[in-house]
Amino acid sequence: MLNLTQASYYTRRGLKITGILLIILLFAKTTFKLGATIWQKVHPAPPPPPTVTFGRLPKLIFPKQTTDLPKFTYKLETIQGGLPHLPKISKVFFMPKKRSNFLALDRAKQKANKMGFRTPPEAVEKTIYRWTTQNTPPTTLEMDINSGNFHLTYDFAHDPEILNSQNLPTGQEAAREAKTFLVNNNFLPSDLNQGTVEFEYLHFNPPNLNHVSSLSEANFIRVNLFRADVDKLKVLPPDPKKSLISFLFSSSRTIGKRIVEINYTYFPIDQENFATYPLKSVNQAWSELQSNQAYIAHLGQNQNGQVTIRDIYLAFYDSAQPQNYLQPIFVFQGDRDFFAYVPAVEAKWIE
Repeated sequence: MLNLTQASYYTRRGLKITGILLIILLFAKTTFKLGATIWQKVHPAPPPPPTVTFGRLPKLIFPKQTTDLPKFTYKLETIQGGLPHLPKISKVFFMPKKRSNFLALDRAKQKANKMGFRTPPEAVEKTIYRWTTQNTPPTTLEMDINSGNFHLTYDFAHDPEILNSQNLPTGQEAAREAKTFLVNNNFLPSDLNQGTVEFEYLHFNPPNLNHVSSLSEANFIRVNLFRADVDKLKVLPPDPKKSLISFLFSSSRTIGKRIVEINYTYFPIDQENFATYPLKSVNQAWSELQSNQAYIAHLGQNQNGQVTIRDIYLAFYDSAQPQNYLQPIFVFQGDRDFFAYVPAVEAKWIE
């Protein structure tokens, strides 16, 4: 039978052994979790296969390239030291189209009236109507009555008041005024409101508007409104330097002469309705660029045809023509403001 001293000894010994075992178990558990984490990073689970729910997609619509483009040669100098690692699968979003209906013209007339056009319109094409003010010089509005997209222009070249005024807004002031106009006329969706804004300073040298470097040299300022990113990717128009929604502001404070041009082309994106599609490899896209199969979105100062590519990334293409789906593209960005686009979805999934 154990005495008190022996019982105390064995109790302390048991507690010590238990403590050691607990430490070993905790260490083993931590080591196992760490090992599992490292294994998952080294051997990640493959992504789910593309859903391709929309079936074969329509070919992207790029504007016609000018025939006087130089023959390009490309040099690759990216921060990675080569072609980057890009995703092999991307989302494709549905873009619903507004269908024609017998109330379309009446709704377009209401929109035009709200913008100050009171006279009856004339039909230019099947769905394109034109309004013209009775002022001299006139302001003209052309609108697609189905989509609501429009082009407004004032004949400022024949208005000495505008050319002699000295109240040109700053970029931020012009951006606020542009968004206020869109809000007041129900033309500002959330993805446009949350997108980026870029400015161009312009000087009128008849008959051209020429770029200048500062506000003090300009007598016009253009505001380009771009969509917000979708699925963490940029949404780029045919020319990444020119948004499909832009405003041209003059120095005049007179109503009707302050905004002398508006370009508004916007097609909604249903971000809740998407499918996933396999993408070309970046190597294949690079080969297509080198073999002159890319769309030159912005030539920049590269008239000699020698281009150094500094960055390659995925974006979505926002066409100026209605498209059923928002599709990804490879963007090749180079020195002196060069941009080229290559469709990213695997060719077998394109009609």
